[in-house]
Amino acid sequence: MNPTDARQGAGYWYPPSGEEGTPQAATGVDVLNALRAYRTVESGLRRELSQRLSINETDLAALRYLLGVWQKDEGASPKELAVALGISSASTTLVIDRLEKAGFIRRRRHPVDRRAVILDPGDRATGEFRSAFDIEERGVLAAADGLTGEETETVTRFLRSMGQAIADAVRPPDTDTRA
Repeated sequence: MNPTDARQGAGYWYPPSGEEGTPQAATGVDVLNALRAYRTVESGLRRELSQRLSINETDLAALRYLLGVWQKDEGASPKELAVALGISSASTTLVIDRLEKAGFIRRRRHPVDRRAVILDPGDRATGEFRSAFDIEERGVLAAADGLTGEETETVTRFLRSMGQAIADAVRPPDTDTRA
């Protein structure tokens, strides 16, 4: 395989080609490199938030999910949390125990099914946690709001397409052999 084939076959692992200082239109590789750079920064933010809040990244992901549920004035069950995180019920119990002990969540009995549990925000969830996720404070919302309507549609379509492409790539092959 020659170097040109490698760049075309796995182009997004390589920096964009072209001579330095030569203006050129952005390419698909440039878009993927920018997306990778964003993901790197966002991953660093998650690590920093985990450290600041003294929780691990799974617990942080649980809090992010729960914040979304709570913002809709809804409750979440441990089972819903397990599904959202893609973890077992035993692992979910450990996450809930840690978050409850740290004051981020509280368990309460379901009002109708007394055997079921609902997860509510704890004392730390209302102040420290919510301020850590305030996207307006971080300028993220301003960056998105700065796009034109056409740019918003293009970026949204691209991100959804990327999400679908990745979901399709990791989906197990169809085992149905009927023609």
